[in-house]
Parts: sequence; structure tokens; C-alpha cells
Amino acid sequence: MSVRDHRLVFFGPPGAGKGTQARRLTSRFGFAHISTGVILRKIIRADTPLGQEAAGYINDGNLVPDRIVRILAEDAMLDANFSGFILDGYPRTLQQAEWLQEFLQSQRTSLTTVVNFVLSDEDVVSRLSQRRIHRLTGENFHLSNKPPPPEEAEFMITRPDDQPETIKHRLKTYYRDTHPLVEYYRSRDLLRPIDASGAFTTVYSQICEVLQLS
Repeated sequence: MSVRDHRLVFFGPPGAGKGTQARRLTSRFGFAHISTGVILRKIIRADTPLGQEAAGYINDGNLVPDRIVRILAEDAMLDANFSGFILDGYPRTLQQAEWLQEFLQSQRTSLTTVVNFVLSDEDVVSRLSQRRIHRLTGENFHLSNKPPPPEEAEFMITRPDDQPETIKHRLKTYYRDTHPLVEYYRSRDLLRPIDASGAFTTVYSQICEVLQLS
């Protein structure tokens, strides 16, 4: 299967490394990385009315309403011409999964694989509480695994939703609204679990093996 034939969802708890791995695959193989989180942060920085509305939900550790995320995801898939894309952050609810299936069916296509990043709650809290974002470039750093350059320290910020208490709230939201998608996609024989607790290169190798990429 060529890259253009892959229509993927990267799925898992916050902090599991979905975005980092998607960016690596995009750089290496030319996937279209459709990150609803990145798109949302762009419209929030642009201070659009939609961005202002979304920011209120994100800062409280809640999911952005489905109607907003659906518009952003569908527009991005259209831009990718429904080929060689990785959906990262969508779908996050059963309703969104149904919308996605209906939308792809209307375009006479479908998903090929849902990669499930498996990570413990303890690892999620540890990873996100140590995450830092470069406020100018948006690059992610981790205080233990990928420390930011000392000369860039003044540009490092902690996302409001990466505070420990907010992380715990995000996990509760994940298990309530998003985790049911495991069975949804397993029953459709699309789910492919990987252990996301290892080193970046180990997780990357697992994904490449699952997707038969070389």
C-alpha cells in the first residue's frame, strides 16, 4: 500500500505522542498531518471569534464542541484530496466517529487504519506536566526527555491545559467521551494498538511495522 492509499486516525490519551509521531511520518513519507489541535491553536492565536470560543473550552480542560472540530477536520481532508492523511485529534467522540464515517462514505472512500497509542495515566500526567511550548515557533519540548535550549528559556510556556489538575480532568473527559472509540473501531477491524510508553524511536518503529512502511 502506498502512502497515498493510507487514510489514518491516530488515537489515544493526551500526551501519548500522537502529534510527534505524525509529524515524523509526515516529514519522512509525505503524509498530510491533519491535527485539529494545531488548527485550533492557529485560530486561537489569530483571535477569531471561533478561536475565542474554542479557547474557553480548552483552557478549562474540556473538549471543543463537535460542530467546530467537524468543520475544521472536513475542510482539511478536502484539502488533502482524501489521500495519504493522518487525522490527529479527530474523532474524539462516538458522534464524531459517525460523522467521519458518513463524510468519507459521501466521498466514496473510508479509513484504512486507526492506530491506538496505549499509555498509562501515570505516564500521561508525567509527560504533560513537563511539556513546554516555544511561544514563537510552537515547537514542543519536555523538561526531562527533550529539554529546551537554555538560550530559549524566556520563550518557553506551559499550556493552560498542561497543569496537573487540568490534566487529570482531561483524562476523565477522555475516558468518558473518547475511550469508547476503542471498541467502535475494534469492531470494524480498524484498530491497531501500539505501546506508546517506550522511546520515540521504538514507538516510531512499531507504527512503521503496523502500516508496512519502510
